Amino acid sequence: MLRMSNKYVWPAVIIFSVGLMVFQSCAAPSPEVTTTVQKEKPMSNTNYIQVVNFNLEGITHDDFMGVAESVAPNFAPLDGLISKVWLSDKANNTYGGVYSWASGEVCATYRSGELYAGALATNPNFVNLLDDGFDVLAGPSSVTGGLMDQTPKYIQVVNFNLEGITHDDFMGIAETVAPNFASLGGLISKVWLSDQANNTYGGVYSWASQEACEAYRNGELYAGALATNPNFVNLSDKGFDVLENPSKVTHMK
Repeated sequence: MLRMSNKYVWPAVIIFSVGLMVFQSCAAPSPEVTTTVQKEKPMSNTNYIQVVNFNLEGITHDDFMGVAESVAPNFAPLDGLISKVWLSDKANNTYGGVYSWASGEVCATYRSGELYAGALATNPNFVNLLDDGFDVLAGPSSVTGGLMDQTPKYIQVVNFNLEGITHDDFMGIAETVAPNFASLGGLISKVWLSDQANNTYGGVYSWASQEACEAYRNGELYAGALATNPNFVNLSDKGFDVLENPSKVTHMK
């Protein structure tokens, strides 16, 4: 993790916190939202998120759709898998999945198994494989989970590195600002992510539509909390359509 002396860290934290106070005053959740977000969330058993992406080579989008539906039942009984959401970004030839696991250990078992090897690691039709894993920040995720009883249509995966603040600083910030995200229109859930060892953080957002996600991307909360935030660098923001049929087989709500 990038480290800075205290005389640089705390001013950065203060600047960021002041900016976030503005968002809280502008986007405080209604009483109804507050009541909703304090309930126990379906993601409460999810402690580890795996995000897999790859490009297709030698097969078409339609071929992949057929493959996904055919192999989805093989993933459904995996030990410790809470859900897998199958992803498609046809325009950029990028596909993959967001896996919700009970623990990092059960994910590691999957990664070392035959299904992972055959379906992903040694598959000649899936190239430029990326496989990232994250601990779930339970506190803020409980605030932004299960906001709508609706099947997601669009998944947004955001990652960044911290600069000028520590892991503990980020944990505090996430807890503070989570209610601002809970009131976003069309947001079904946001899972807050942490990979402290690689200084990589972010979130997996489940949206009712791509249009709702674009409204967020074009809004003040996104600009202040992410796009222009000096403490979050190397920002990556990827969006995907949800492949509904195989995702339902692998326990997507």
